[in-house]
Amino acid sequence: QKRRTPRGIALLVKQRMPFEPLRGPAGACRTASGARGGGPALWGISLSECKALCEASGACVAAQHASTPKKRGRVDMACELILAPARVSHTLPLANTVCLLKRAEPSPPALSQQRADSPPPPP
Repeated sequence: QKRRTPRGIALLVKQRMPFEPLRGPAGACRTASGARGGGPALWGISLSECKALCEASGACVAAQHASTPKKRGRVDMACELILAPARVSHTLPLANTVCLLKRAEPSPPALSQQRADSPPPPP
């Protein structure tokens, strides 16, 4: 069953985290076993909105977006978020569909250690 999202979704998240396509043909995200690994399709969502939704979710590991041209210039768009623990390994070739991996956030810089010859900090 397809779920439609309300029109005019307000996204409060600015895109900061880059996404990268999987190597190989464009298509739908798949796990090593060939499973989808995602939740229900969110309809009427643009690619940029799909990426923002994935970025806002700590559990999202990839975003899949499809845009299917229809008659009279209409386009149906669908977004599927691939959630952990699923791990996307490849794509299933599918026209007008892209699978984008969410890059892991960089680790914070390590705290520098105090040098052995430095005086101890004041009490």
